[in-house]
Amino acid sequence: MEPASERDQQERRIGPTVSKDKWLNHAKNKLSRGYVLIIGTERKTANFHSNEKGYEMCSYQVARQLVKEGAVRKIREHYLGEVYELVPSLQPETGPKVRPARDPEEDFEALLSELDETAEEAEDGDLAD
Repeated sequence: MEPASERDQQERRIGPTVSKDKWLNHAKNKLSRGYVLIIGTERKTANFHSNEKGYEMCSYQVARQLVKEGAVRKIREHYLGEVYELVPSLQPETGPKVRPARDPEEDFEALLSELDETAEEAEDGDLAD
């Protein structure tokens, strides 16, 4: 049996399960949905923030990468650090996909016509037997 210290070292060697590219895409998606990014100035911390949802953790390395790439711009100071938002050119041009409005009466009429067709086919099949 292994001593506890060796077991702990083996557990710590396991790499991250999410790649840096996936983290970058996740961060950009969050920022495009209205979140801001707060990067700590005194500590290596980074958080997403939304007034509706509050704070969520972000990888510090990914946050610094977004700043380095120019994907975010600083907009103000915060007691946790500096607040960044997504650069407008990287924000999606179209809004969220919205289903077209449907008329319930048209849906009902379409359903009735399908039922009529199915009933006629069933009757025709019964006569053929």
